[in-house]
Amino acid sequence: MTDTKKIFIEIDPNAGFCFGVTNSIKKTEEFLEKREEIYVLGELVHNEEELKRLMKIGMKVISHDEIDLLKGKEIIIRAHGEPPSTYKKLKQINAKIYDLTCPIVLQLQKKISIVADEMIKTGGMIVIYGVKNHPEVIGLMGHTKGIGVVVEDLEQAKELQLDRPVALFSQTTKDKEGFDAIENYLKYELNSRHIPFESYATMCKIVDRRLPSIESFSRKHDMIIFVSGKESSNGQYLFRIAKNNNSNAIFISFLDEIEQLEISSQVESIGISGATSTPQSLLELVKERLEKKING
Repeated sequence: MTDTKKIFIEIDPNAGFCFGVTNSIKKTEEFLEKREEIYVLGELVHNEEELKRLMKIGMKVISHDEIDLLKGKEIIIRAHGEPPSTYKKLKQINAKIYDLTCPIVLQLQKKISIVADEMIKTGGMIVIYGVKNHPEVIGLMGHTKGIGVVVEDLEQAKELQLDRPVALFSQTTKDKEGFDAIENYLKYELNSRHIPFESYATMCKIVDRRLPSIESFSRKHDMIIFVSGKESSNGQYLFRIAKNNNSNAIFISFLDEIEQLEISSQVESIGISGATSTPQSLLELVKERLEKKING
């Protein structure tokens, strides 16, 4: 608890859902207006509070291991996308598929599939910069036709055996700095060996455009509350940017965490921001809770 002075609290005007997440949530809500329940394969969005809200109105999250139990059911493919093997399995059980894959991810899947066909002819491989167990990356790997490998950072890229042509892609929510470092390394090493190298900077422009604004927003305030699901890749990335620009940046995933926050008496302004998977409504609830906690 702080002293009696009022603390200015502001929500980042550039925060909120990206198109892919907005669309998937809107469509899911529309489905549930006409039915009591609908299944989604994996977490619809990497945000715990939003998942709780959707599950209260009938959304049921299932794992890939549970697909066989849902013969003939209606199943949503989330914005992260899925590998071709998932669609094949769903068709085998006569499931009704609602594909809400983000258009940007869908375009990337198609590009990887085309490039994979070309690389197979030359004995090459596809390298994806991303998080190995992230659902988007699992989907992307399914389109590499057996010649793909995932690297999570430059150190892992340096472990690759560079004796064949390489095509480099990125998970859409990864950072440009990490991609550039891997690209520069592979380009130098392969060019010195006279081995063909292709590079596709497939990071989502929506996340990329957030960088200047979150840097300036973080510097503007004495304290930053960053709201995101723990599994959100872009959330972890954007929080790191916020933290680099404001050492007093705090990461939270649940509204209840606000009660445990320690706010210095020196703080005069607090900024609230979040991942592209964090809804505006949740940011507003965080602001409401904060105001009640510190301003009475």
